[in-house]
Amino acid sequence: MEEIILTKDNKAQVLQKALEILEAGGTIIYPTETSYGLGCDFYNEAAVAKIYKIKNRDKKSPLSVIVPDIIAASALVEFSDKSRRLALGQWPGPLTLVLPYKYCEIQHHCDNYLALRVSSHPIADALVNNFAKPIVATSANISDNPDSYTPEDIKKQFKDSKIKPDLFINVGELPERANSTIVKFAGNKGEILRQGDIKIKL
Repeated sequence: MEEIILTKDNKAQVLQKALEILEAGGTIIYPTETSYGLGCDFYNEAAVAKIYKIKNRDKKSPLSVIVPDIIAASALVEFSDKSRRLALGQWPGPLTLVLPYKYCEIQHHCDNYLALRVSSHPIADALVNNFAKPIVATSANISDNPDSYTPEDIKKQFKDSKIKPDLFINVGELPERANSTIVKFAGNKGEILRQGDIKIKL
């Protein structure tokens, strides 16, 4: 796993390297508004399979993604009036919406829904805006382990892993925040799957 410490002077070069790795089917660790995330090109089945192996995660557990904005989200999922209002009020930020996925018949590991959010972290935002495709956004940890907020957490998580992420974008210690709030919608009927950093009342 290659580690690059992000500075104000190398931001453009680091982003370019991360984008090249994503385009080549690689995996990256990057900062989000909640904790460090592990990501890849959502449309690359081999890359997604690698994420599952790195995390030792059950393939029956779908992965969430980040997208640049609600327009990009609308190209992927079906919004109801209520879910759209919630997204417009809370995005960008730590709210994950689980919505009916438009392309399930052609997508790997699909359960008819897609979990997605618009990240408020500037690095995650820059990555997904420049990549122009959804980026997987799962916690950078081995499944069932605590989330990672520091470079030390990252190194401890993956030191014994046979398969490691390709790149770690090190921005130092992140504030310890709760996970994103997750809300699933079937039409206008919403269900809170996880109450996280944003407190939602439906």
